[in-house]
Amino acid sequence: MTPAPSGQGERVPRRGALAAVLPWRRPTGRFGGVRLGLAIADLRNAVSATLSREAERRRLFLWLPVAMGIGILLYFAADAEPALWAPLTGVTLAAAAAMLLRSRPRLAWLCLGLAAAFAGFAAAAWRTATIAAPLLERPRVGQVSGFVESVEARDAGARLVIRVTGIAGLERPLWPKRVRVNIRSGTVAPGDHVAAVARLLPPPGPARPGGYDFGRDAFFRGIGAVGSIAGKIALSPPPHPPDWDLRLAAAIDGARNALTQRIASVAGGQAGAMAAALVTGKRGLITETTNADLRAAGIYHIVMCDSICRQP
Repeated sequence: MTPAPSGQGERVPRRGALAAVLPWRRPTGRFGGVRLGLAIADLRNAVSATLSREAERRRLFLWLPVAMGIGILLYFAADAEPALWAPLTGVTLAAAAAMLLRSRPRLAWLCLGLAAAFAGFAAAAWRTATIAAPLLERPRVGQVSGFVESVEARDAGARLVIRVTGIAGLERPLWPKRVRVNIRSGTVAPGDHVAAVARLLPPPGPARPGGYDFGRDAFFRGIGAVGSIAGKIALSPPPHPPDWDLRLAAAIDGARNALTQRIASVAGGQAGAMAAALVTGKRGLITETTNADLRAAGIYHIVMCDSICRQP
């Protein structure tokens, strides 16, 4: 800090959030602003000192996941779906630069962080590309058939996630990979192949700006339509044997359902339903009255988030 004139107290300027990082220089120049060259030099010195301190404490590696997270956030901030080759090229070039500059550790670590950011961007783009599936464009009513992937018991009926094998009146390339429907009667198990007349709708978006976006979560779960089955649901012969991943998902969901029923029956009442939901993520046994009480108490998000995180 520049010494104060003789006979005066030390001047303490208001420096804001950068005070902990950048050394302060008294405003100079005709207009009293900080010279651009000095500001850049201060920033460079601060970054260099920070990297040196992190390297001495062997904590630079811990910043790589942070860089990857920044890359993922940049992906979601993109205006349009980016091409996968662009971030992969960035990863390759940044990693190559880190190898070439390994004799200059600070620059090498900066390039490595840039490579991690590109890797996070590429991972998000690859994930989206691998799970992309058609979404229903408009409401439809018709025959739907498919393998039951998961079953969640509810107060009246159950909620099913069905891996589609056919939708009447819709061409095969336009079939959603999965649909989520509610049934009021009937009993099915994970892995069954069923057929029924269903009313399907496109996945809804957020109810308010910045609210929970079910459509976004449905996309990443491969759910392209939601709806209900008002009539009877029946078992039907499958057009082909179930895939190994479907058999695995059905087995896991069956085990979760069995554990849910076990916990709920032992604990009893809504306390048992709550305990089962927190353990297995199956919250279908929680009544709407209890849900209203949880919302009023401000803790409904605990059950909701736990259920979402445990979805396959």
